[in-house]
Amino acid sequence: MFRLFKPKTERFDRLGITTDWHCHLLPGVDDGVSHIEHSARILESMRSAGITTVVHTPHFNTEIFPDNTEAGISDAFARYRDALPPAVLNGMNLRLAGEYMVTNGFEQRNMQELLQIEPGKVLVEMSYMYPSRTIEDTVFNIRMAGLTPVIAHPERYLYWADRLEHFDRLHEMGALFQLNLLSLQGCYGPASVHIMEYLLKNGLYSYVGTDTHTEQHFKHIAGLEFKASYLPLLKPLCR
Repeated sequence: MFRLFKPKTERFDRLGITTDWHCHLLPGVDDGVSHIEHSARILESMRSAGITTVVHTPHFNTEIFPDNTEAGISDAFARYRDALPPAVLNGMNLRLAGEYMVTNGFEQRNMQELLQIEPGKVLVEMSYMYPSRTIEDTVFNIRMAGLTPVIAHPERYLYWADRLEHFDRLHEMGALFQLNLLSLQGCYGPASVHIMEYLLKNGLYSYVGTDTHTEQHFKHIAGLEFKASYLPLLKPLCR
């Protein structure tokens, strides 16, 4: 059976995004950008796309990046800013936060030391392979510390695709959610789209991010096309 009409789509530039809340452009500290020259080119591409505030969120994961500490990453970020060409920095607001993996023992951390994506907001993630046993404890402890957890890319936690109530539960506990933009194009598979559409249609997202790791990654995002029906649901998130 042939389709007579293609679904109407929209492009990335229609979103009007000015802030990227999640990316890995701090070179050499995780699985993101490895050289500052690459970071500079991505930043220039972001500015051309209308993004003027970039929140750098390097991974904090004691199992994979054990050397990453708040003090060490802060020093690396200061050196990075100093080394970027002035032309790249012109008109750009570069900020530092972190993406914290919820591992066993994480809930015992001093929550006030965590690098925040904006005042009072902490970006956390779980493994793509299995849910964290302590995710609810972590959300509770972050909230008790007077902060708000922001769950990174929930649409990538495919093990909850048929158990969407888990997202409702975390939201009821006070967690917010951050959308990875490539999810809009189905890049993580149909189960991911199912989660993303549920969260989007129920107004559960509060942030959007590129989660950029490489130059090619951002090129895909800049050329993104997505269902036109998503646009009115996304517009309030794009700031």
